[in-house]
Amino acid sequence: MYQKAFLFNGIGSKPEKLLVKLSPALTEKYQYYMDAEFSRLGLQTALEKNLPYDRKVAEWLISLICDRVVFEYYLSQGIVPDIGAGYSSGIVSISACFGAVPHEFAHEIIMMNRSTMRALEQHHQNLDMGVVIGLDYQSVQEIFKGRFTPEEVIVGSANSIICTMITGQAEAVEKALALCMEEGAMKAIRFQTGVAYHHPCMKQYSQEYNDFCGSIAYQNPEYPIISVFDNRIMTEGAEIMRENQLNVYTPIRWDLTLKKLTDLGVTEFFDVSANGAVDKFSRINRRKGRIYTLAEL
Repeated sequence: MYQKAFLFNGIGSKPEKLLVKLSPALTEKYQYYMDAEFSRLGLQTALEKNLPYDRKVAEWLISLICDRVVFEYYLSQGIVPDIGAGYSSGIVSISACFGAVPHEFAHEIIMMNRSTMRALEQHHQNLDMGVVIGLDYQSVQEIFKGRFTPEEVIVGSANSIICTMITGQAEAVEKALALCMEEGAMKAIRFQTGVAYHHPCMKQYSQEYNDFCGSIAYQNPEYPIISVFDNRIMTEGAEIMRENQLNVYTPIRWDLTLKKLTDLGVTEFFDVSANGAVDKFSRINRRKGRIYTLAEL
């Protein structure tokens, strides 16, 4: 039933790393979309001229715009998805690209992260995220057991057997990353985000964001989307809206999502990020499938 899956990356890659991968034709298309959206949203295209919160969301918007350009390029090449999945903010991106919401609304969802960041600042929350390279979900869970409470730090996303994202209180995240290195991780990186996406503590600070996600009627997506939270196959607009509302404060099992897609018969996975970011933190059983990136097509 399913053969091709489109995979949408979350926020993380800096604009300069994304844009260098686009061809001149795709760069021109990106520039057109960026100019129109930044003007509509009151953002400066010279990122350093934006206020701090505006600059952060402006960088994130660039990721979504690049997704749209790559998505439309794949379609123009006759590569059509049978199903798709979105990692973190990739849920917002896939919602727009698969037609559940207009692209403009998806960009406004990203803008609403400013309200969440303001709420965290007002409540003096010091949060952070990080990534552990070389240890899987179970290994990190064992390291945390008896050392940290779930309120301090948790696994926010189990990405693959070699990549795990952690999230929580900044001090605990820093200590946890150091501990993972002591326990054999190849690399541990602090994001220094000031937020702890995919940690339940974020729910109380993201009410305005969540309300906005549900402020319009979502259309049924043109292609099915698999939930990264419980792996159900979503075909109705209301399900996509709920996925967006869960996104900020709910842990992700990306590893299980990719396994489920493989079990459903998917053999061709297409990384919709401009720089192949999904391929870098994901793993597919090579006997059952392969991830293709923009650079390969």
